[in-house]
Amino acid sequence: MKSYFSYKVCYQVSNTMTSRQSSKFVKTVRGLPFPDLPWFTEVNLIGSLDYVPHDGDIVIASYPKTGTTWLQYIVHQITSRGQKPPSMEVMTYRIIPLVDMAGVEVIESLTEPRIYKHHLPYSATRRNPNCKYLYIHRNPEDVMVSYYHFMQNLMEQELDFDEFFEGFMTGHIGYGRYFEHVLSYMDVENVLRISYKNLRSNRKDEVLRIAKFIGQSHFEDIVNDGSVLERILEHTSFDYMKKNISFTHPMPKITENSTVLKDLDKVKTVDFFRKGEVGEGKKALTSNQLKRMSELMKQIMKDTDFVDEWQDHQK
Repeated sequence: MKSYFSYKVCYQVSNTMTSRQSSKFVKTVRGLPFPDLPWFTEVNLIGSLDYVPHDGDIVIASYPKTGTTWLQYIVHQITSRGQKPPSMEVMTYRIIPLVDMAGVEVIESLTEPRIYKHHLPYSATRRNPNCKYLYIHRNPEDVMVSYYHFMQNLMEQELDFDEFFEGFMTGHIGYGRYFEHVLSYMDVENVLRISYKNLRSNRKDEVLRIAKFIGQSHFEDIVNDGSVLERILEHTSFDYMKKNISFTHPMPKITENSTVLKDLDKVKTVDFFRKGEVGEGKKALTSNQLKRMSELMKQIMKDTDFVDEWQDHQK
């Protein structure tokens, strides 16, 4: 089976990045770059790298700001048959936890089928061919711009846009370079690839496709009861989620050996649903930045269908 992914290339960092620049965006655990944020403790990050999925687990995998939270809520709506969505705090730490942040202990408390998410490239994870993966991807310009605004919000400081762009291009950014991250899931068995653009333009068909992949019973229940599908579509619309779902992050006083958030100092409310547009990146990046990103994408992702999809978006 052909492998498109080079572990080294994904985390190769340009020598032009100074230590001052690099420390602004990332911290390194086992040689891998992660967001330099207090909620991502070394204990939990190592645990996520070492964790072996169980048979039947459903793993939502993605690069940051590609639509992960949206997909997380869609999966929850499918499995709950359109119940009122929980708060994001409850979702992230109890229902469909983000393992990188919540820790692996939370997974062990889940009932089957266990559903959880992470932002790890496939090559950095422990594997089980008997679990299912949902992988969402988005055009790189929009990912970069959304990631920039998200990190600026979390870090509560003005980040240099051009500097962040260079980090995105070199891989000196949380979870490495986007292109290799996508490629790491190309040859994975039992993976359903989901396009953010398609989800945005044809959510009903994508929801049904996701439901069928998760399990035939979920698909049949939705198809056979139109009111369930209506509730799912209502609760996962961008307007509904932006209005009703935000994330209040605790601002912890923690050590790297902590496994849970303790001694909370203050809270930080994070808006995960800023715009959700397709094409924002083309407006925010310069023509030279767009050209460089396109050329890099063609170089790394040649012979894949992503090239045609993303080039079509750029027209």
